[in-house]
Amino acid sequence: MKIENDRQGERVIRGSDRRSRNGTFYYPERRYGFERRRPAEGTWRARYHAWLEQYRHDNDTIAVVLLVFVLLNLADLLLTVRALSLGAVEGNPIMAFLFAVDPTLAAMFKVVVGAGIALAVWSARRYRRILETSLIIVAVMTAVLLYHGYYAFV
Repeated sequence: MKIENDRQGERVIRGSDRRSRNGTFYYPERRYGFERRRPAEGTWRARYHAWLEQYRHDNDTIAVVLLVFVLLNLADLLLTVRALSLGAVEGNPIMAFLFAVDPTLAAMFKVVVGAGIALAVWSARRYRRILETSLIIVAVMTAVLLYHGYYAFV
């Protein structure tokens, strides 16, 4: 605290000067990914941006995409169990450990993590990158399912 004299000769106790702080606090970005500059009209990027804008406002489609992700996750679990029963080795070290401990624990972990990812995407669906991530995780799970399906039935 500083003791300063005011104009009339009285002593006034004042706190530290707020302007002399060493650090600066920046507020986080408040814009969503859709409020940035628009791409040039007629380009592929503009079409993609417009399609993603429509996807953002269609909650039913987002819910279907996330439901498909959860179902693909369950199908992946079933195909993994089938492949393990045929003598395959789990490539994911976390799931391999959980399958070694208890297959039920591995199944519960897989279901909880898949549902948690779907809930996280649903709660943050207003962000463009999250919506893009929702589409990417469905594509990745489809590729994993095709990989498992090919090797489980061959």
